[in-house]
Amino acid sequence: MQQKKLSPENVYKASRILDLGERASLADIKNRYRKLIKSWHPDKCNDKPEQCREKTKEITWAYEIIVSYCNNYLYSFKKDDIVNNLPVDIQMKERWKKQFMDGHFSL
Repeated sequence: MQQKKLSPENVYKASRILDLGERASLADIKNRYRKLIKSWHPDKCNDKPEQCREKTKEITWAYEIIVSYCNNYLYSFKKDDIVNNLPVDIQMKERWKKQFMDGHFSL
């Protein structure tokens, strides 16, 4: 299971898992989460229940990260906004921005 740390990489990964655009309202986020959870629920996956369990864990992780981010910051998932909205010291923000914008992280 992935860590629930609020970092630019995790927020971005979570927004991709939930398939959010560059901006989403809280209602959009909740609806997307519910739709994905319903479609990947282990009771509906008779052929690969273990894969469905892992996917629902991943979706739940992503939802928790996004809700935590949105409760404290903005509803924008553009790379620049994610890096600029998280409250960190200037040096860390610059390091994150360089790594994040240059694509030195994996989804």
